[in-house]
Amino acid sequence: MSMSSIRTSAIRTVALSFLCGFAFAHSATAATAELSDNPPYSIKSGDRPGFCVEVVNEMAKLLKVDMTYEFGGWSDAQAKVQAGHNLLIFPFARTPEREGNYGWLQKLFDINVGFVSGPGKTAIDTVEQAKALTAIAVLEGTPWDKELEKRGVTNVKRYKTSPAIAAAIASGEVPAAYGPDIELKYAWRVGGHQGALTVGKQIQKMDQYLAMSKDSPAIKSADWQQAFDVLQQDGTFDRIYTSYFGGK
Repeated sequence: MSMSSIRTSAIRTVALSFLCGFAFAHSATAATAELSDNPPYSIKSGDRPGFCVEVVNEMAKLLKVDMTYEFGGWSDAQAKVQAGHNLLIFPFARTPEREGNYGWLQKLFDINVGFVSGPGKTAIDTVEQAKALTAIAVLEGTPWDKELEKRGVTNVKRYKTSPAIAAAIASGEVPAAYGPDIELKYAWRVGGHQGALTVGKQIQKMDQYLAMSKDSPAIKSADWQQAFDVLQQDGTFDRIYTSYFGGK
């Protein structure tokens, strides 16, 4: 065994010893998350379940929690979690509008949001440039959808999934899209489209959370936060991230 493997194993052993004495005694034995089919973060069917699902599965494994994933429309998922009890949702952008309606369990990662256009196209770096285009694709119901609306962008065409946006760019249906660069680049690559997308300057940077129903007495925040710390310390989080997106 290499020194790196020994160190990783030692980190996890120490962390697990701590969790066994604190978290396992207090965590619920089952949890339900409301999701949408949102590659690469959560994938309803395929060889892999999605980046965020894999991370949450590893956290749940440490806490001995059995996870159930319920897939539906993104708006419906948000409504269920907001009105329900002890439900999880992810990845969920933390915005002022949402702040008081959910519990913010653990930040998972952050995303850069900007304009993306087809291979070889001129980068779109500003909202004013985007307004001059025939259309801008965006994922319906997302904070970046609302950001375009707030900034007075009216040439918006809304789509249900990121793969649909990638296909629309590839076919010329839309000249560009607005959204997280890693999400759109992933959708482009797995869709088999040729070339590399042109990514403009960052317009927004948003924290993505594992969130929960505001009323969630059965979910112990400290337990999940400590489990996430273990994944960061022993390299599990970085391994999963790299397998989906390459190096940071």
